Amino acid sequence: MSLSCEELPEEIWELILNGLGDDHHSEFESLSLVSKRLLSLTDRLRLRFTVVDQAYLIHGTISRFLYRFKHLKTLDLSRLKHGNLETALHEIARSSVALNLEALDISNHESVPIESLKELGFSNRKLKVLKCANVTKLRDDDLIAISKFHPDLEELDVSYPRHKFTIPEFRSCNISELMITDAGIEVLSSGLKNLIKINISMNHLLTDNSVFYLSSNCLRLQEIALIDCTLITMKGVSFMLHNSLNLRTISMCFISNFHGTSSLFMNPVTSGRSLSSLHFKDSDITDAFLNSIAKAHIPLKSISLSSCKGYTIDGISSLLYAYQSLEFLDITRNNSLCDKSIMALSQYLHDLVSVKLNFCRKLTSTTMFTLINSCSFLEHIEMKHTDLGKEEDAIMDFVKHPNSSIKSLNLAGNAYLGDECLVKITSLCPNLSLLDVSSCSGITGALGEILRRCPEIRHLSIQDCGGVKNIGLNKEPLKLKKLYMARSGVNDEGLLEIGVRCNELVRIDLSGCLHVTTSAVKYLVRKCEKLKEVDLMGCVNLHVFIVDSMVYARPSLRKLVPPSYGVTSESQRQLLLRHGCHVCDK
Repeated sequence: MSLSCEELPEEIWELILNGLGDDHHSEFESLSLVSKRLLSLTDRLRLRFTVVDQAYLIHGTISRFLYRFKHLKTLDLSRLKHGNLETALHEIARSSVALNLEALDISNHESVPIESLKELGFSNRKLKVLKCANVTKLRDDDLIAISKFHPDLEELDVSYPRHKFTIPEFRSCNISELMITDAGIEVLSSGLKNLIKINISMNHLLTDNSVFYLSSNCLRLQEIALIDCTLITMKGVSFMLHNSLNLRTISMCFISNFHGTSSLFMNPVTSGRSLSSLHFKDSDITDAFLNSIAKAHIPLKSISLSSCKGYTIDGISSLLYAYQSLEFLDITRNNSLCDKSIMALSQYLHDLVSVKLNFCRKLTSTTMFTLINSCSFLEHIEMKHTDLGKEEDAIMDFVKHPNSSIKSLNLAGNAYLGDECLVKITSLCPNLSLLDVSSCSGITGALGEILRRCPEIRHLSIQDCGGVKNIGLNKEPLKLKKLYMARSGVNDEGLLEIGVRCNELVRIDLSGCLHVTTSAVKYLVRKCEKLKEVDLMGCVNLHVFIVDSMVYARPSLRKLVPPSYGVTSESQRQLLLRHGCHVCDK
């Protein structure tokens, strides 16, 4: 005897809801409107939540959300104002959510709210992840407090502090009161014995001593990023690779002493035995250095040489020959790479999953088709700002069959890329879900054919493509969820077609689109029932009263950027916020 939907056990419903895909949380809002039972289930299954200032503007508290979503494990408070941040942390610490919370993001604030973190630490011993990136005032005392009140942390991000202080402050204060130093890292490493991952990028006062402390005290350390830590040298990195036996990933740039035949590995037999990812950025790297990595025979799966210079095709060839099971490769801004180089290297890239060849100016369509043909597991390709499309003639003869693995193509900024070449490329990627051809001025009327050949595309970016007026004029439904058309040539006819075909659309950016009018935008908003975010900044042909009508016509709207911020008053924005939509200028 078959069961009705309402009679299905909750365990079955949980399997169904969790099987909606990677972004299944975004579907919960719609499902919660269906019935009280689904409302209760989706509330219970929501594990992450982002708190924004609008919650305080409307409710004056976040307690109702904490009471509703009792099983949250991840909270993002990076979009709150600092005053609201402290209030939110106090509310969280006193709620039942604190008992289960595992990850907290308090990035982008003026300072780390130590007292609030202290209070949270008393009620929570499960916190594993803390992000404090892009904080204006980040000091040794902050690190000491974090290690004291949250000693079980496994991941910590204190990268890219903004460091704004006056000359009198600099003269009167100890440097540790203004910035992070080795002394703070020493205390931190002693307190966080379970640390697995840390990002200390762009903390300019840190030296090799910080690396020594982390390596000696945090024995479980698996991943470290120290990009733009200019005082950390090869000596410090080599020490860490030799002593941190569990280290898998290291990211760095501007590390001194990368010249000559120097090796990262103190002892090739024991150093870096767990290392699977090496990421260098803006560094001067020689062929001899790459050869030393090749000879180390570590379990390398990911290598990035983004914006690095000094090495040649021989150096990268020896490296790739040694690591033919490589899954990720980034050789952005290599001006010596050409199509022949990629054809030669492709024989070593049969396991590649993701590749970045951005700003390699000599690469053309031949490189693209080589990758499609040679790398059967390839899912993500980035070839921004190359010569893609400059030599269209070469090209498809040696491609044996489509590559069904490719999911993402980022081809932005390719001035030579035209409709014919793009159609040829996408015809070989039938399962494509993301396509970015922003700033490709040669793209005009190809999108209809591309979307017909690649029906799985959900994310499409055609920003600054002035020749694009529509995404194809036919009635077949599309699966598009995110559509970025800023400063494109889209007109009313194209917008009406989007309204007809894109019922799944969640976000659309029409900023700077000069050829759309009020009636077409209203039609789009009325037809796209899942629409949450719309950007209309600079759309000069829209009526000033369009904001109200859009919010009232589409209850799902959560964020709206009007044609001009001046068209709405503060009281009007507050009223619309109470209807669930944040009207803002960006």
